[in-house]
Amino acid sequence: MNDTAGLVITRLTVKPEWLDYNDHMNVAYYHTAFDLAIEDLKVAYGLTTAYRELHQRSTVALEAHITYQNEAMLGDPLRIESRIVATDGKRVHIGQAMYRDTTLLATQEALSLSFNLATRRSCPFDSPLLTRIQALQQAQAALPKPVWIGRTIGLGAGRPSG
Repeated sequence: MNDTAGLVITRLTVKPEWLDYNDHMNVAYYHTAFDLAIEDLKVAYGLTTAYRELHQRSTVALEAHITYQNEAMLGDPLRIESRIVATDGKRVHIGQAMYRDTTLLATQEALSLSFNLATRRSCPFDSPLLTRIQALQQAQAALPKPVWIGRTIGLGAGRPSG
């Protein structure tokens, strides 16, 4: 679902199989939840299953960086806000924030690459997809840039605020 600011909103619930021995959501399932939200973002700009099958185009992940801010527990309702941070016509920089109500649980930055499934090589986005990606990015232009975008890993890096 898109909100009025151009964010793509995904709603999930923490499942029992997502818990670890600490009785909270395992790190692997934060990645799973963010990946499910990226699928919603792709659908929002037109990269659907039907499009992939017809045009033999998709995306592949190049890099992802997750920060863990607060625990997610069994049954917690999750809201993931996904946005297009930047695109260069071949790659998309995605920013995502995961919330329980107003509490920031985690953030993710991801870099995706347009991919030709027939040649198994990178390729520019088809014009209709690129137009929709740019339209989503433009719709989000009025939103403030999250402080955690571009954050690096390090002992003095600090925590994102949300």
